[in-house]
Amino acid sequence: MSSPPKLGQDIEIYCRYCKLNLDGVVAALTPDGSLQKVQCRTCKHFQDFKPPVDMEAKRAKLVAKALKIAERHTAAVLAKSQPKDTENTEQGLSPEAVLLSMWHEATKDAHPLKTKIYDQHRMYKVDDLISHKAFGLGKVQETTEDSMVVLFRHGFENLDIGVDKEEF
Repeated sequence: MSSPPKLGQDIEIYCRYCKLNLDGVVAALTPDGSLQKVQCRTCKHFQDFKPPVDMEAKRAKLVAKALKIAERHTAAVLAKSQPKDTENTEQGLSPEAVLLSMWHEATKDAHPLKTKIYDQHRMYKVDDLISHKAFGLGKVQETTEDSMVVLFRHGFENLDIGVDKEEF
């Protein structure tokens, strides 16, 4: 069992300003000897003591929240992009809404941390999920020797693949 904390003692804390588990210094104790205030050694803020948190669980929670927000945004865009005059379109959807629903269907089971980051020097296969820094999450639809067609949220893009690094 660990001894009770003392003023000035170094302990591990969760800093609410840095949003990380860091070392801190005990700054104040309650009369019964439990921690009340600590000072983060990194940012020097005094704050109420908060024990270290599981950063992996926190990251997983944030990723799940981001996916939920993206899904809600996609549903809102789909609902907004449906035309009011449904006689002129095949199924009552605009071309943008059809592309968006195709993208949503293709990437619904995608985990953003498990996708490949796009690099023009690599080769990709059909149905690979990639993450592009400008276009976002996409699914490879077809490939040729030196390019591929990828379905992104906004539509299709033709991207280079297999480019030699010495060409630059």
